[in-house]
Amino acid sequence: MPNTLLFKCMLKLLQFLLGPLLLALPLVSQAQDTEPVTVPRQGSPGREEYSVLKADSKIKEGAYRSYGGRKGTTLVMNGFYIAGQQDSLWTAYADNGKTLRWKGRYRQGQKVGVWDYYSSEGKLTQQYDHSSGKLVFSLPTPHSMRATFQALSEEEITCPPVYIGGEALLMRNIGISVRYPAAALRNQIMGDVRVGFIIDKDGNASNYRVVQGLGYGCDEEALRVVKLMTSNWIPASANGKPVAAECQLPVSYRLK
Repeated sequence: MPNTLLFKCMLKLLQFLLGPLLLALPLVSQAQDTEPVTVPRQGSPGREEYSVLKADSKIKEGAYRSYGGRKGTTLVMNGFYIAGQQDSLWTAYADNGKTLRWKGRYRQGQKVGVWDYYSSEGKLTQQYDHSSGKLVFSLPTPHSMRATFQALSEEEITCPPVYIGGEALLMRNIGISVRYPAAALRNQIMGDVRVGFIIDKDGNASNYRVVQGLGYGCDEEALRVVKLMTSNWIPASANGKPVAAECQLPVSYRLK
């Protein structure tokens, strides 16, 4: 009987000591089932580094890093993938690798919690809670903002529409999305196309039109790019009540 009791005690001790190791084995096995991938960044110098599952190379798994800057060697974004979806904390930097652009958390590919958004100078300009859909903090819109807004009714707008992510993110999204039309390049066309659209009381954009054009394919390209910014808006308000407003955004064409 004493030997039996001793054996049971030793067995429980082994289970206690080996339990955490056994639980970790699936994670180790999963890590071994991935392989690293490095691909060039599209449209700019640099590279992306991440891992994919060996069983399915389309599924990203683990840490993600993107390098850019003048030489393509500066870390400009890092994050994490789980089962092919963005997860955990993600952070983006300017091309100098130091100035923050934004940071926040993903869960199963969706933005969750409070995200921080920064100006081109790295100053915190906006905090938005993507879980509750509420603006937590926002600096007053500067007079230099290139977007303009106008009320669609007799009610005076007391707070203009706000782009989720701030003006710096809005203009950067436009800048990296626009492609210089071939006809405009051949004729060295430069200037701004102003695109107007309606932001309704729910924050959805529609009714796009060219208010001021350049021709040579620039107008159509400007419309295409601005239409990508459809749902990232907090509507204008009049004395605390959401109201519709017209927005005009410039899309710039400059030859270096």
